[in-house]
Amino acid sequence: MARLQYVVLAEYARVDAGGLLTIAGAGFDRISVNTLPSQIPLACAMRVLLPESEKDARLSVALRPPSGVGLRMESVLTPPAEAKPHDGVVGVAFAATFGLPVSSTGTYVFEVSVNDAPAERISFEVEVPQPPGQADV
Repeated sequence: MARLQYVVLAEYARVDAGGLLTIAGAGFDRISVNTLPSQIPLACAMRVLLPESEKDARLSVALRPPSGVGLRMESVLTPPAEAKPHDGVVGVAFAATFGLPVSSTGTYVFEVSVNDAPAERISFEVEVPQPPGQADV
């Protein structure tokens, strides 16, 4: 059965024709924006392990914002033609880089499923910093 090896949020990610995944600006769990609504550059990168006997896997990524309408991406992952198995599996990378609309502060959650089975949940916080000298009201 196909399984998720890892997922990471980043500023940028891409997969080249040979299946090599490049990630930049990864590892954050908090994003500051100057104003709301806003749009932020965001990438979702992951690697799915396919058993040699499987030719593809269905990947689904759902974004749940703290309020409003979420987003959903779906893709069928297939190994590159030159991919070779290792320990009985073939690794297939996926990356999507996009401008994410941000309408409120709070926790934004990505839920990843492989072949309709929940695989991982990853999140980040959006905040609007207060100008210096302004107290909480």
